[in-house]
Amino acid sequence: MGKIADILQARGQLDKALRIRNEEELPVYDRLGDVREKAITIRKVADIYAARGDLDDALKGYQSACDIIEPLGAIRDMAVFRGLIADILQARGQLDDALRIRNEEQLPVFDRLGDVRSKAVTMGKIADILQARGQLDEALRIRNEEQLPVFDRLGDVHQKAVTMGKIADILQARGQLDKALRILQDEVRPAFDRLGDQREIAACLWGIASIHLAKGDHGAAAQVVPRAYAIVDQLGALDGIAVIGVALGQFLAAAGQKEDAIAVLERSAQAFRHFGRDAEADQVAVLIDQVRATADQASPSEEKEP
Repeated sequence: MGKIADILQARGQLDKALRIRNEEELPVYDRLGDVREKAITIRKVADIYAARGDLDDALKGYQSACDIIEPLGAIRDMAVFRGLIADILQARGQLDDALRIRNEEQLPVFDRLGDVRSKAVTMGKIADILQARGQLDEALRIRNEEQLPVFDRLGDVHQKAVTMGKIADILQARGQLDKALRILQDEVRPAFDRLGDQREIAACLWGIASIHLAKGDHGAAAQVVPRAYAIVDQLGALDGIAVIGVALGQFLAAAGQKEDAIAVLERSAQAFRHFGRDAEADQVAVLIDQVRATADQASPSEEKEP
């Protein structure tokens, strides 16, 4: 049943996957006394919460998995689980705490085990933090020198595509828009299409749309944004619904589809609030008021003059 849940989870069918994990997997491992598999399944349940944007529940799940696995001395599992906690901290902006886990609790373990892939992935997480802090040169060096060669050597198409996407992000931040766009369109998108990774396809499409917007090409962006939103909507990915929804709502409003625009923007605001990003939710609320105001102006009172 675990394999079925893995497939459902990868397809974005999170409710079904969660039911299998909680009702058909965990009771079996409890009955068998298989502590390690129980910890791994709890981690996978937490992955579902994280995918939904339920960061508090995800964090509790990852910590529970750590508490179960630590007495077993499974140092690699422990390093992986601690890294997932760091992911949550990183998403919340607790960059120092996340960086400490990466440098002190993950990298030494992967070095000791000779796990070059996990080390490269962790270096990428460190590069994410550096990138968020504006240390673009060092982040780019890590991508080019400590990640890409490893993933090339291992034939890891997925991680190579993820890394190329991150390089495109750095180039975009530097204003090298054409080069960033070429990477996303010619290298990243085809790789994820072949892999069928819908979440990454949506992220890539949003990256392409963002570059079009930065270049002032709103027509091109308007072609891409609805496709990205349709994917995150299907997956129930609240982070995408929040961010991409802002752009889609504005495009719908500009096209005169006021009611649809308001519906999309309201979902965006709710998603931002779900993550505790109230300032962004408030900004979306202002957009909603503006759309409503223009809708009222476009539909004047039918009351006739005396």
